[in-house]
Amino acid sequence: MNDTPLLILIAAFGFVAVLLTAKWLVARVRTTTIWQHQTGLHFKHGRFVRELGSGRHFLFGSGHEVVTLDLRLTEAVVPSQELLTADGASLRLTAVAQWRIVDPHRFLAASDNPRQALHTRIQLALRELLGGQAFDAVLEGKTGFGPALLERVRESAATDLGIEVVSLEIRDLLLGPELKKAQAEILTARKESLAKLEKARGEAAALRTLANGARVLESHPDLVRLRFLELVKDAGRGHQFVIGLSPDLVGLTKKD
Repeated sequence: MNDTPLLILIAAFGFVAVLLTAKWLVARVRTTTIWQHQTGLHFKHGRFVRELGSGRHFLFGSGHEVVTLDLRLTEAVVPSQELLTADGASLRLTAVAQWRIVDPHRFLAASDNPRQALHTRIQLALRELLGGQAFDAVLEGKTGFGPALLERVRESAATDLGIEVVSLEIRDLLLGPELKKAQAEILTARKESLAKLEKARGEAAALRTLANGARVLESHPDLVRLRFLELVKDAGRGHQFVIGLSPDLVGLTKKD
């Protein structure tokens, strides 16, 4: 009996079975790629398994989920908020923070919106720090509050949210309508005072010049005659006219 057809049939069935098995295995394998600036949190059936580094990862079976997080430095602008200073002045402040994720698992598990949680912490720190300051102190030292704000936020952000706050500064400080009007009036008064001061300085300089000239003329009377003759010469250039002089002026034009 010739067994060749049977062997061929068995081999064909085996080949088909291998192909189907390979296809099933491929369908059961999930591939995910983590970029160099990212990290991946691997969950299976809702439970945390491990953190995935950069590269390609093969996950076999079902129930897998990978959450990727960006580890690069991020800049966040904390929206403008209104607060009252210790002396009752109304201000609106905008802050800008630079931060990065340092504990991905904590960042994901701490809050449903960790970025908003960070913003809230910064807003509370602004109110605590600047709410106890007088208006003039806030206005003069707005560029110097960054380190104090950072100190208030950094530890809780790292412990509770897995975030490292690298820098925190006040970017914009806006005055309320009444303070804007008062500030404009102050600036106008300063400009007017400076203008009056410059005018007074100019008048004083002119008086000093006149006084110096008077002293020179008193010491050298011949200069009066020379100056008078120059004026007459310039006035009469190209014209013919007659000048009537008082005896005093006639005396000035004659030598003693």
